[in-house]
Amino acid sequence: MKIIPRTKLNPKAGQNFKFTFDIPMGFTLVIDTREQAPLFATGSLPKGLLVVRDTLSVGDYSVRGFESQIAVERKTIYDLLTCLGNERERFKRELEKLKDYEWRSIVLEGTEEELLQFHDFSLMHPESVRQSVVSINIRYGIQFYFSPKRSSIERWVLDHFIKFYRIKREG
Repeated sequence: MKIIPRTKLNPKAGQNFKFTFDIPMGFTLVIDTREQAPLFATGSLPKGLLVVRDTLSVGDYSVRGFESQIAVERKTIYDLLTCLGNERERFKRELEKLKDYEWRSIVLEGTEEELLQFHDFSLMHPESVRQSVVSINIRYGIQFYFSPKRSSIERWVLDHFIKFYRIKREG
């Protein structure tokens, strides 16, 4: 198949797009009570989104009714480097718990490029950080999402939670 380049430019190219969400009936987003800087706390929530604070056994975010099946852990670069360094054993215990979940993820408030550089607050070598992230992904089946924008992280989390909820509700 031959790919023919477009000769007509998209007039909407470069414009921002405002995403909307179709929140399913009964869907409730759960934020752990220990989460200190929660997502979904500032600005306007999508219409129909119910958010509650509750204690989760693992992770910072989940879906009501599926708290033992789906979880997202939110980290800043500082948090993750601390978990990979000084708090590695405690973090590994958390990852072991997450391993049993059907879907799990770590969202990082920052870019991969920002994570994979030298930092004043950590002695970890960027190569060690990179290999740790790959190891977490392969060993525990945990995917990472990187974004410096909280709004992008919120969209990503909500997209995945809604899709998981719908699939589970289909039976």
